[in-house]
Amino acid sequence: MRIVTWNVNSLKARAEHVARFLDQVAPTVLCMQELKLEDDKIPRELFSSRGYHLVHHGQRTYNGVAIASRLPMRDLMIGLPQVEEQESRVIAATIGGLRIVNLYCPQGQNVESPKFEYKLRFYDNLIAWLAKLDEPDLMVTGDLNIAPRACDLFDPIGWRGTPSFHPLEHQRWQRMLDLGLQDAAEEWLPEGTYTFWDYRSRSFERQLGLRIDHFLVTPSVMARTQGAVVHRSVRAEEKASDHAPVQLDLG
Repeated sequence: MRIVTWNVNSLKARAEHVARFLDQVAPTVLCMQELKLEDDKIPRELFSSRGYHLVHHGQRTYNGVAIASRLPMRDLMIGLPQVEEQESRVIAATIGGLRIVNLYCPQGQNVESPKFEYKLRFYDNLIAWLAKLDEPDLMVTGDLNIAPRACDLFDPIGWRGTPSFHPLEHQRWQRMLDLGLQDAAEEWLPEGTYTFWDYRSRSFERQLGLRIDHFLVTPSVMARTQGAVVHRSVRAEEKASDHAPVQLDLG
């Protein structure tokens, strides 16, 4: 099973990129974030014409998550009010016996902002919800907006104490690991592998990136992991998303 997570940063703007990626890579499952579209504006034909089932949780202008799958999906969960707080950031489905939770976690803006308080609250409520799940084969994936290690961002000293590399976020990350989840891509990606590059300051060309798109999985899923790759070439395309697709292969 080939699973990809990708913050597309507007499905409308990136429709051709997504279509090309599906044709070339043919993932079994594609988890998307930041659709920036209402549900009735989602281009469903883009997926159905390629043999994908689609479930989505859209929002006008901001946020939005979706899962496209070649395999049937069951036990769909569209949104999680106690975590999202009226923002479309959580969607889940069971695919081939694997429970996949696809997240677009808040970025946090700056530590003085209410958006950072929301990010911490989002994680607290998410962790409380995850702790109650009884899912031996679980994957939590998406744009989690946390760089867990110093090697996961280009300037750990400069970023220290800011959103995406803040001690309070790292505490939440550890609490997810304490639930038994493991970073499935970490061992397959060389240190200094990034998944996001800001549009500003020629960040992609200068290798000024962050690894903030992740797969957290239970041990049974970890045992099935066969490899991971970041599709950097997609980020290099004209008018690309600021995130690259991240692929995890399971046996």
